Amino acid sequence: MKSAPASPADRIFARSEWIWPYDLRWDLHNAYALFRRDFTPDRVPRRAPLFITADQSYHLYINGAFVGRGPARGFQSRWPYDEIDVARWLVPGRNVLAVRAYNPGFSNFQYLHQGYAGLLVAATWGGGRLRTDRTWKCLHQPGIRRDMVHASLQLFPQENFDARACPTDWMNSDFDDSAWGTPNSQALHVLPWADLEPRGIPQMFEVAERPGRIIGLGEGDCAPGWEQSRNLYLLRQNEDHSHRPVDVSLGEKPADPTAPVGLFAAGFEVPATGANRFRSHLIDVGRPVVGNFSVVVSGGRGGEVIDFAYTEGVDPATLKPELRFPDGSSVAFSGRVICRSGRTEYMFYHPYGFRHVTVTVRNSTGPLHVSLCLRRTGYPVERRAAFRSSEPLLEKIWETCAWSQQNCMLDAYVDTPWREQAQWWGDARVQAWNTFHLSGDARLFRRGIYQIGAQHTADGLTYGHAPTMAHNCVLPDFTLVWMLTQWDYYWQTGDLQPFKDQRAGIERALAYFEAHTGRDGLVTYDPRYWLFLDWTELPKDGASSVYNLWLVLALERLAAMHRLTRDAKAALRCERWAKRLRAKLRTFLNRHGLLGDGLDAKGRVLRSTSPHAQTLALMAGLAPESEAAMETFLLAYLADESGHTAKPSAYWINYVYSVLAARGHGAAVVGHIRPRWEPMVAYGSTFEIFGDTAAFAISRSHAWSAHPLFQLMQIIGGVRQTAPAWKQVRFAPAFIGNSGGATIPSPQGAIISDWRRVGSNVEVELQLPRGVTADVYLPGLKPTKATGRNRWRIEAEEGGC
Repeated sequence: MKSAPASPADRIFARSEWIWPYDLRWDLHNAYALFRRDFTPDRVPRRAPLFITADQSYHLYINGAFVGRGPARGFQSRWPYDEIDVARWLVPGRNVLAVRAYNPGFSNFQYLHQGYAGLLVAATWGGGRLRTDRTWKCLHQPGIRRDMVHASLQLFPQENFDARACPTDWMNSDFDDSAWGTPNSQALHVLPWADLEPRGIPQMFEVAERPGRIIGLGEGDCAPGWEQSRNLYLLRQNEDHSHRPVDVSLGEKPADPTAPVGLFAAGFEVPATGANRFRSHLIDVGRPVVGNFSVVVSGGRGGEVIDFAYTEGVDPATLKPELRFPDGSSVAFSGRVICRSGRTEYMFYHPYGFRHVTVTVRNSTGPLHVSLCLRRTGYPVERRAAFRSSEPLLEKIWETCAWSQQNCMLDAYVDTPWREQAQWWGDARVQAWNTFHLSGDARLFRRGIYQIGAQHTADGLTYGHAPTMAHNCVLPDFTLVWMLTQWDYYWQTGDLQPFKDQRAGIERALAYFEAHTGRDGLVTYDPRYWLFLDWTELPKDGASSVYNLWLVLALERLAAMHRLTRDAKAALRCERWAKRLRAKLRTFLNRHGLLGDGLDAKGRVLRSTSPHAQTLALMAGLAPESEAAMETFLLAYLADESGHTAKPSAYWINYVYSVLAARGHGAAVVGHIRPRWEPMVAYGSTFEIFGDTAAFAISRSHAWSAHPLFQLMQIIGGVRQTAPAWKQVRFAPAFIGNSGGATIPSPQGAIISDWRRVGSNVEVELQLPRGVTADVYLPGLKPTKATGRNRWRIEAEEGGC
């Protein structure tokens, strides 16, 4: 019998072993481990690819310099590894590779713990080999308090480090590691790491920046038990956390003479607090960011405490940071450094999403000099798009949406960097549409499709996000969205490989929906799982029209992909199933031509007619004779939402916008966008909900509501994709304002549209790359086809096509 051919990972890591201090299975709760290996290449190569991974994660240093972090989230059955070119950090002669690795010892909303931790490294260049084995130096990092509470229900514990117990220069090339131990090891491909795969997406970007400006100062007595507190967030919440206003920014002097002065690169002075007292500094970064801080404290006598508490907002009257533990996710983003004598340096490990941070100095007997550096991180979005409008507000909305989208792209699309950083797949669909218009990059989306498909319930449903331990987050409608996103990926790229690879998982999921179909042919509510549909009062018990319409749309997209892959039998099965559902759903049309919301738990027909049901009915083409009535209903909803119980959320309104804009109602959509996104512009990021963001557990950095990014480009820029891989588009701009346009980075090249009012006319220009054809619809002109560069001069009224 022939053995399987060696994979790239087999060749790369052939002589490497998984390593960890003492034992790969021992004492792993909130465990940080330090590793070092020196090496002397014959020469410094021009390119030096280093292959590295760790379970769960790592920070990599070369000769004391921070290089990057990884790997991407994944499953141990095919654990991801990274390839990093480290040539720029190498020097002639002796070099030192140092790693700080982490394993939580438990599962959360981005990681499934399998009882093991490990580090794996391989490199071949400069005339030598670098491999993880038992010759490395390592130790469990001392000084870490490992019993801290979680930073949220969904994430890792708070970080609490005592610098007196651990050298902070351990990553430097001149550090003496002779007292360190050697690791235990395990061979490649031994469980739980059955196989390895390249991460398939770029490394996270790493940017060091000024941390913002101090906007408030406070002081007071430390709360009882402050030294041993396991929850630093709750500790700060139980103290006086109001601040008096100051404004200390780059090159500015504060009005308050007691406020810290100077550039943040040089830090700020903190007078002695006295025993069991604190001084706090409220810093506004300026807009939400993702990352954490490195801190340098000088002048310490040993034992001074620096606490960090991260929030999205502050009370403008009292400058109290919004510390609301416990909220729905028990958010408690905090960290602590206990200073050593003299100089203390530390870089916090886990990235958070936040806008404000409170830096609290405790128990100091002399002045301290504190210097902060904000270390932002995220997916390296290459912005290749542009949106142009004569309305400054619309351009600001677009920029705010683009920034929110950036913040919600880490090693996966995440709902928010704030409370959970989970790869929610309903959110990811909207984010992918944003990304296609912003950069054209489909890699993160592709990776997510595979990850969602890798974690199923026993009866075939995907989880709402993955990898995850959240068994309460199985959303049957998100399984249908997962099926639809395989079409979305094909539509963007022309590539059907993810669909081909996910066929088995799709069949398991379809078996679930078949098993939960009632005698009337409708799929019904399953109380074991969370039928999401939307954050609103939609009927869910019984047989929901919205739920069943999602199934129709998924079945018909699956049928189309089956036909493209020449599986007529599978296509026919999906088509017949969808046809039966369509016939049943049409019985819920009322005398006004609106679609009812389905059946209640007792099988009675519901009289309610939600915007959601009308939107999906239009998307599915369920009742052509009723489309005018449904459009009128949705336009009336945008004009006046009062009287409606089921109001589409800031996430779901995207589907309403898409349907109406595609039918020529772009001006109504933009009119609905303006007042709802203007408060988000003022804050600097898009919100989870419309309205009061001070509500319980609400995020102010949520990309599921960043969809005006592509909506504005489609409406005002006028370009809408109509064929796979953007080989055909529809061009029908809405002339809102005095000028507008968009640049869209299609797989075929940039599509550029521009228009400008000149007197009573509008001058229009459309540039198409080779291989793209446009169907052009402009007022006063017959529909036409266009390629290449085109110009028109037309008469048009406000709102355009």
